[in-house]
Amino acid sequence: MVWLSKREIAYYLILKKRFNGNIFNIGEALDVLIFFGSKNIAKKIIKRLKSKGFLESVGIASYRIRDGEEVLVKLLSNYISERLYRNLKLRGYGVSLNKLEGYNVIEVNKCDSNVFTMLDVVRELGIEMRCIDWKG
Repeated sequence: MVWLSKREIAYYLILKKRFNGNIFNIGEALDVLIFFGSKNIAKKIIKRLKSKGFLESVGIASYRIRDGEEVLVKLLSNYISERLYRNLKLRGYGVSLNKLEGYNVIEVNKCDSNVFTMLDVVRELGIEMRCIDWKG
């Protein structure tokens, strides 16, 4: 996954503040973004924001801004689940990672209180974590 550039974040924030969840077309976006760079760059960044999920296409050349936190959670849930899986495995836990459509499932054998505290945190990030056996 390629991270967002500063310019992409800036353009996203500008569009978010200007259109505030309303539908806008490419011309309206370019009218705003032209003050921050060239028209060609603005078009490319709009295309990148759409491909990364920050803009939702609602018609021919019409878009709506999506919630940034929601998009970041979706983009990063795979990364977070893989990091969690690797670190639990390195710490000696019996662990498996299953990638299903839309979400990841981490199963941990012999959970302890440290792992148990992570359950609610990762669920909020779209990762299902299950304790197979409780080690009190």
